[in-house]
Amino acid sequence: MSLSQGSFERMRVTTVFASPGAGKTTEVKRRFLSAIESGLSPDQVLVIAASREAANTLRDDLALSLQQAVPGSLARTLSSFAYAVLRVKAIAAGEVPPELISGSEQDRILAEIINGRLAAGIGDAWPKQINAQVMQLNGFRAELRDLITACLEHGVNPDELSGLGRQHQKPEWTAAAELLEEYLQKLSAVEFESRYDTTMLLREAADWLSALAEWPKAIAEVKLVLVDDAQELTPASSYFLKSLTARGADLVLVGDPDASTLGFRAADPRAMSNLAQEIAQLHGVDVEEIFLQPQHAIRTPAISRVLSKISAQIDTARAGRQRKGLNPKQELVDEDTMGVEGHVFNQPQEEVAWLARRLRELHLYEGIGWNEMAVVARSRNQLEQLAVDLAHESVPVSVAGAQSALRDEFGSRILLRLADVLLHQRPIDASLAVELLSSPLCGLDSLGLRRLRRGLRREELLADGLRNSDELLVALFDAVGSVVTVKSQEGKKVDRFLKNYFAAAKIASDPNQSIEDLLWQIWDSSGLAKSWQELSRGIGEVALQANRNLDSVVSLFAAANRYAERNPGGDPRVFVDQQLALGLPEDTLALNDLQNRSVLLLTPSGLIGRRFRVVATPQLVEGVWPNLRPRSSLLGATLLDALMSGRIDDVKQLQRSELPDELRMLHKTVGSAIERLLVSATNTEDNQISQFIGLMLGQIPDTRTFNSNSLTLRGMAGALRRKLATTQDSAEQSYALGLARLAQAGIPGAHPDSWYGLLPISTIEPLADLENEEVTIRPSQLENFVKCPLHWFLNAHGGGDKTFSANLGSLVHKALELGAEVNEESLWKLVESKWHTLSFESDWLEQAGERKAKKMIGNMVQYLRKFEADGASVIGREVSFEFEIGKALVRGQVDRLELYPDGRVMIVDLKTGSKAFTAEEAREHAQLGLYQLAFENGAFDSANGNNDVIWPADFDPKTAKLAGAKLLLVSGDKPTEREQRSIAEDSSAKQKFESIVAAATRGMAMTEQVFVAQVGSHCTNENEFGSCQIHLTRAVSYVG
Repeated sequence: MSLSQGSFERMRVTTVFASPGAGKTTEVKRRFLSAIESGLSPDQVLVIAASREAANTLRDDLALSLQQAVPGSLARTLSSFAYAVLRVKAIAAGEVPPELISGSEQDRILAEIINGRLAAGIGDAWPKQINAQVMQLNGFRAELRDLITACLEHGVNPDELSGLGRQHQKPEWTAAAELLEEYLQKLSAVEFESRYDTTMLLREAADWLSALAEWPKAIAEVKLVLVDDAQELTPASSYFLKSLTARGADLVLVGDPDASTLGFRAADPRAMSNLAQEIAQLHGVDVEEIFLQPQHAIRTPAISRVLSKISAQIDTARAGRQRKGLNPKQELVDEDTMGVEGHVFNQPQEEVAWLARRLRELHLYEGIGWNEMAVVARSRNQLEQLAVDLAHESVPVSVAGAQSALRDEFGSRILLRLADVLLHQRPIDASLAVELLSSPLCGLDSLGLRRLRRGLRREELLADGLRNSDELLVALFDAVGSVVTVKSQEGKKVDRFLKNYFAAAKIASDPNQSIEDLLWQIWDSSGLAKSWQELSRGIGEVALQANRNLDSVVSLFAAANRYAERNPGGDPRVFVDQQLALGLPEDTLALNDLQNRSVLLLTPSGLIGRRFRVVATPQLVEGVWPNLRPRSSLLGATLLDALMSGRIDDVKQLQRSELPDELRMLHKTVGSAIERLLVSATNTEDNQISQFIGLMLGQIPDTRTFNSNSLTLRGMAGALRRKLATTQDSAEQSYALGLARLAQAGIPGAHPDSWYGLLPISTIEPLADLENEEVTIRPSQLENFVKCPLHWFLNAHGGGDKTFSANLGSLVHKALELGAEVNEESLWKLVESKWHTLSFESDWLEQAGERKAKKMIGNMVQYLRKFEADGASVIGREVSFEFEIGKALVRGQVDRLELYPDGRVMIVDLKTGSKAFTAEEAREHAQLGLYQLAFENGAFDSANGNNDVIWPADFDPKTAKLAGAKLLLVSGDKPTEREQRSIAEDSSAKQKFESIVAAATRGMAMTEQVFVAQVGSHCTNENEFGSCQIHLTRAVSYVG
């Protein structure tokens, strides 16, 4: 029944259920226009969308359909209307207008509360598993935020939360009630007057309306409330809608419980049915239920069949009949061979390459616009990596939603960092000087910084000065013009930066200048706006990062503007401190035009109100999607929500599985696809293919490889180069002409001038001048240099990355250093205390890492017990040392120094990696040899300033003799020792290692102008080095 068929005298409550694409939003538009035709004015019809993006789209659609001027917004979010209600309240009472507390600011407030509690002592109210160390974790703060949100959603005050904790034997609720009370007290302070988080905004507006005898005219005139995507309603949203319809306004809830994606925000798929029933009972009317069925094909049959399979696994949530039109006829599904594509690949790189090529094919061959395609992933981290990977394959992409916190975004961070230095007048030390000079504000890279150091040192020596390069860098910040004597490109860059630096410092010291003035001075003088804008015009990963940098700078200035408006004359230091403390991104109202010309990357919740011709779901891996790890398991926010929502009567009843929520998000994703659904995963030793692959495709596809060209002009240049190098026929000329056309168009890699192997060496300057400088050698790097000088250079100059194994090894090393008791339990506790610093992609990977760590701990304990049984003692753990030998300054640390009963000292190097050293390798091990040279050169003697070695009181260190050095290998099935004979007893061995150090000194300084590549197993073996592999990859024009 349309609105034109009845009157508005008797309240009506209607629920409209429909499957994805069946016309839910169209139904909202139809009812809106029907209400206008029936005599209502636009301001008497309140249209609610589930997200701001959906509201923007719906508002524009309604305006186009209505074609008349209106006094306000035609569609908005419920939070937006609640804000308008409280604004009316504030104006009427002469109060401060309401403001919204962002999620990042709420996180900062909770951090302050927790830190205050930790400083005062947490007491004994918390259960034993929640100690001070746990409360310092970001994860604890996130769970506390979820628990507080659940309390606010259901109107649970601190006393009630504490009572619920006692009633249900949940001591964490009782303890958290104190934090909730402190949070509410903080928000009631003067500085937070009229400021609300999203949940409080809704409940405050509802309570104010309920208390009024007469509503303000603008609110009282609302006769019809239309809610789109009502499956996303939260308890606070339902609470507000009950107040809003209390005076008899009609209510229409339109949604699909199968497509609920905001379960993490306490949204309940049953909420629209429950709310409609509750409001209808309050007003003595019946709920009219409507199930929309599509009148035409809204997606391909194959996609509809997948959607039907998914919905069959989901609870109906008091609906279900909307699924009727999802199951197409089998013959139609059989004919639709292109609607759903599914593949499993051997490597993640192959999966991304396939996806990028497939998106380009659909764009180039079938004319599907980039903005008509979406890539959906389960987590934000996946989206960030996919954005980089797809941009590398020349696919224009844009990530929907807020990025990271401003302090974590590259573009905004450099501005905040310099502002912090200037406003707080931070003392400039060597590390800060290097940080500022290496930032884009100055523009020096590592080689430029090295050349600057040499130039400054040269000037210092000419002036008979004695300052080292670190001191000279610090001195640059003493005054403007301190670098004018250095006549080089680096000197000019630094001189320009210092002028801008001191100009900004002048603004920072002026109390009449705002934070906007300071940030603008830093930004405008840097010249980054022009360079980043030019870089952002492309579609590669460089353009992606440039766009992201610009977005973060715009967001920073928007935040600064809000601060200046809210705090006229406010201290700029407060703003900078707040931004550097915020760990979550702030919401932004900025429109991103890039989304209109690129593939959109988003999570399932970002699909609300959106549909695409092509939807891709890559990286479907068990533990990622579905992610079945229990949410809010520490503080029980989910449990409290279930209890207060009436889904359970006792906390022991909840046997919650995350699978229904994961299925609803998958349902939303698949339902957003119109023509094509691209499904993919990777099958490796570390990953298990998602169960959703089998659900959607009917079976797991065979694992395949993918090595086709990337379907880009750059990829074409590579293909033509390879063909040109390998062909023997007359086609050679056509390949050359093709490359010439690409080179003329400026395609990278097409012109011979850019071909690897034809370019001259960029520089042959030594890395160090041995006449005036020493080369710093670290024992851990010497072995790398001996095996492969090129490998050493790559790792020592930014080519290496700390792997998980290296991080785990650090924890085991630390346990060996700090362990006071020789038993597995105490040593494991030391490792476990820092376990949270490691990151894992899934539970089973974490469990595998834990087993590996425990095995190493067990091997260490075996070794230590044998060590104690032999009567030996430890005289040093993680002993730092330093000594000079020739032109080398050797600095390092040894894991253990052990004193045997006969007065001999053994140097022990703990190895936690998977490489199994042979006895011969240990005898020739350069790192052990360097440790022995350190001992022989007195580097561990207290007379030379080393106080890390603790000798027994009854032992004379001068009588100690070197027993040698050994590797302790603990990653195998049992502890293994590989000894190197003492060089004190073998003069030839000592001379050999001294010669190695001398040769390494010359080699590391690059006196011979080259780094030799010793091609061998270390180039590709991850258990050795593995960082040279890129240099072994054949060039596209390789002929062999």
